[in-house]
Amino acid sequence: MSRNGSRDAGGYDDHDDRYRQGYTGEHDAGYSDAYPAPNRSLITRDESAYLPARYQGQPDPFIIPGTGVSMGDPFIPRRPRSLTMRVAVLTLMACIVVAGVFAATPLGSGASGYSSSFQALSGAVILRADADYFFYTAQPGDTPEKLAAKFNVQVGGIYELNSLLAGEELTVGKTYKIPHSATYGADYKPPSLYAAVADYGTTTYGSSMWTSRAGDPPPEVPCGPDGHGTPTGYGLVSPNPGSNWVRGFTWFHNGVDMSAPRGVPIKAAQAGEVVWAGWANDGFGFSVKINHCNHISTAYGHMDSLNVQVHDKVQPGDTIGFEGSTGWSTGPHLHFMVELDNVPIDPMPYYGYDRNKITGH
Repeated sequence: MSRNGSRDAGGYDDHDDRYRQGYTGEHDAGYSDAYPAPNRSLITRDESAYLPARYQGQPDPFIIPGTGVSMGDPFIPRRPRSLTMRVAVLTLMACIVVAGVFAATPLGSGASGYSSSFQALSGAVILRADADYFFYTAQPGDTPEKLAAKFNVQVGGIYELNSLLAGEELTVGKTYKIPHSATYGADYKPPSLYAAVADYGTTTYGSSMWTSRAGDPPPEVPCGPDGHGTPTGYGLVSPNPGSNWVRGFTWFHNGVDMSAPRGVPIKAAQAGEVVWAGWANDGFGFSVKINHCNHISTAYGHMDSLNVQVHDKVQPGDTIGFEGSTGWSTGPHLHFMVELDNVPIDPMPYYGYDRNKITGH
């Protein structure tokens, strides 16, 4: 049938031919491609006509087979951190470790008697296996030797734990570390309070007992006898008559301690010139040093007050000051030193190793 209703020779009209051929042209007036004509079978049409349009001259799309491995860098680089952030992280880690140590370490028996909670905590932490310690508050009359005997420990351990210098004494009311170990510090030798250098040149009147140096005296200075190397030949007398022996010269103590009531006169051990008299900031309080000539000098510490001044000339037994407890001290006593070429040495050979002679009994 033609468009006006006629059929062609094959028995189909033009509309049927368009469905059979997959016609995709424009719709004819009065016909719809949405539905087939009645009593007609569906004919598959070519869907390629509905693919997206392609530009002329462009090749058809194609796929390149791959290996499955990414061609890019699979790892994202770490962002660099600033120095401030690194320091902050390390500081935080250190705080956590320290807090853990304090939290995990119980307070031992040595924690009693601490003067502060910080000392209790620090005393409970064992810094070294052989340096476990507790705190003790110095009482009147205490010395490192007395504390060592009281707690059955080494006096060297007390000096080492407290960083005491040779000749340094205790102070009443101050707390000191006492080792638990009975052997800790047995071989310890503390550094000297004053780095003494053997010298006997020109007499120097310094600003302290240690910077005031005994040397060749002026002609008018009275001198003690020359022992020519024999200690007892210098004729030293007791500097603290009627006193009690406290302790002698050791690696830890650069003189002899003798105790007497406060205010008892302190005497010059031999004739000579005063090269130092004043307050010492090194722990000896009011102190005096006398040049006796012949390379010998004596020094006196912890006095309550002085009775002489620099350049005074003295004779054996003259009062140079009064018993006291100034400086580093736990009670009235005299710290007495004998020096050879300005280096402290043991005074006892100059008194024939007789305690009664040096204490004046």
